[in-house]
Amino acid sequence: MEQYTDDERVEDLKKWWKENGASIMAGIALGLIAIFGWQYWLSYRDAKAEQASQAYDAFGAAVEKADADQVRQRGQALLTDFPKSPYATLAALRLAKLAADGGDIAAARQRLEWVIDHARLDELKDIARLRLARVLFAAGQPAEAEQRLAQVTTASLTAEREELRGDLALAGNDAAKARTAYAAALAAGGGTSLLQLKLDNLAPPSAQAVVVAPATPPAAAQPKPAESAPDTPGTDQPASGKPADESAPPALVPAFRPETPAESATPVTTGTDRPDSGKPVSAEPTPAAASTTVPDDAPGTVPAPAPATPTAGQ
Repeated sequence: MEQYTDDERVEDLKKWWKENGASIMAGIALGLIAIFGWQYWLSYRDAKAEQASQAYDAFGAAVEKADADQVRQRGQALLTDFPKSPYATLAALRLAKLAADGGDIAAARQRLEWVIDHARLDELKDIARLRLARVLFAAGQPAEAEQRLAQVTTASLTAEREELRGDLALAGNDAAKARTAYAAALAAGGGTSLLQLKLDNLAPPSAQAVVVAPATPPAAAQPKPAESAPDTPGTDQPASGKPADESAPPALVPAFRPETPAESATPVTTGTDRPDSGKPVSAEPTPAAASTTVPDDAPGTVPAPAPATPTAGQ
């Protein structure tokens, strides 16, 4: 192996630099330009984003104040100065909503179409298409609304898309298609009470859903009033059958003794007043017969029964 001297090495280095030095310097310069250019672009983008944010804040403040002129001016300035900014897209969507709420369908459609043409995110474009379909449906253009709705492909908007598709089908008197769309909206996660109500109204009646009204029951017989039981001698219960109050004084019950036919028909006669003895019959009743009847309302204790009157044969 030959040994290079220092002079030969220097000559080889000079020769290599003469051939490649210019390209190396150009590469270094381009790298520095790229670095400084990227830093400048980042600072410029941040500055524009800051300006767009401030402009959107001013636009939002005008919306809160309900100043229609300021809203239009600031919103239009945001769309003109920052057309590629997400803030411009949000401002256009908000302007479209305000126009639709005010009944200006043409202005709302114009704002939504601007979003479709200038938005950089596909999701924002699909949101604009979905809202535009609603505006067209409200304006009485269901065919064009269906075309816009078919362009919505974002998965997170499937439930809203299918629900609106069901509304379009229901407006066209296509109940089967509307039922299918509402079911797809529920399956996609659109489980709202309103959507469930729409689907229930379209569901065909089933055997389980039909409820037969029960027959009218016959009129219940009026219960007869309970007859009052006769008073039982020797008891202290009232006629109603309820137990008597233990604190109340016992009721006085008159003594009961059946009358004999002799006492009820003719007065009792003694042995000397018999008709067959030839003496006149005494018309005066005996004291014993007069004392056998006790009035019901007599106070005091129950009297003892009177002794039987001896007859003439005794």
